Amino acid sequence: MTLTEALEKSGLTLAETGALVNLGKSAVSRIKSHDYPGWEQAEALIIEKMGENGMLGDDYVPPQRKRGTLKVDPVAFVRTQNVNSVNTLAEDLLDDNTTLNASIGMVTGSAGFGKTTTMKQFVATHDRAAYVPFLQGFTLNMLCKAISREMIGSCQGTFERNLQQIQDASRMYRRLVIIDEADLMPLRLVEALRNINEYCDLPIMLVGEDSLVSKMESLPRLKSRVRKPEIVFVPLNTVDVATYYQSAVGLDISKTPRICQTLLRWANKDFRALVNDAQHICQVMNASGVSELTEEVLNAYKLRRT
Repeated sequence: MTLTEALEKSGLTLAETGALVNLGKSAVSRIKSHDYPGWEQAEALIIEKMGENGMLGDDYVPPQRKRGTLKVDPVAFVRTQNVNSVNTLAEDLLDDNTTLNASIGMVTGSAGFGKTTTMKQFVATHDRAAYVPFLQGFTLNMLCKAISREMIGSCQGTFERNLQQIQDASRMYRRLVIIDEADLMPLRLVEALRNINEYCDLPIMLVGEDSLVSKMESLPRLKSRVRKPEIVFVPLNTVDVATYYQSAVGLDISKTPRICQTLLRWANKDFRALVNDAQHICQVMNASGVSELTEEVLNAYKLRRT
C-alpha cells in the first residue's frame, strides 16, 4: 500500500496524517510525492501508524519485521522532557494572546543533547516557525537575509528591505524565528536581534550551548525581554533510551533496565551517540540473525566498539 492509497482509504488530511508522526503537512506532501529524504522509511512509518490507530480498516495487515532486517528509522522522533518543554515555550511565543513585551525565548544545553533535532522538529510541524542556524562570519545583513529567507521564502539585497519584509510578514500573523548556535554570535549581533524583535514584533528563540547564558547576562536590556522559563536541556535517561529503541528500531527494551543503563552509559547521555550506537547494534544483530537485544548482543558490539 502506498501513502496515496492510505490517505484515500483513511480520509485523513495531510495535516492530520502529519500529526501521527510529528511532521507538518508539507513534509507529508513531499513524502507522498517521494521528494523527501528517506521517503521510503517515512512512508512505511506513516502507513504503519495509520494501521495501528485503526484508520485503514480491519483488513489492514501490519508488516512483520523479519529477522536480519533491523534498521534505525531516520525520521523517528522521541518526545522527551526536553522536547515537551521546548514545545510549550515555543507555542507560548506563537500564541497571539500572550504579550510581546518578553518575547525572546532561550534554550541552552551541552552539545549532543538533541537541541537542534528538537528545533527542526518543531519547525517541521508548525508553519509559522522558522529555523535559522547561525554561521560564523555572518554579518547583520546576512543574518537578516537568512531570517527573511526562512520566514518568507525569499530575501532582498539590503538590510533595510529585508527588515521591512520581515516586519510586513509579522504584521499578517505572529511568527517565531529560532536562531540555533546563538552562543557563537558576537554580542553586537545578539543585541541587533533585540532590535529586530522590538521593531518587527517578532518572537525569537535563541538556542545554544551553556556560554549563551553568560553572554545574555552581559546584555541586561536583552535579558529583560527573555520569556520565562529559560529552558536548560537535561541529559537523556533510561526511559528516553527505551522509548527511542521502540520508536526507531522497533525493539522493546523497556523491561531490561540493565541494557538501557548500559546503552545510556555508552552514549554518555548524548543523543547523537545513542543513535550511532543503535545503527551499529542493528548491524551486529542482523549479522547474527537475532531479533532480541540481549546482553550477549551488547557484549558482541562492545568488542567491535572497543
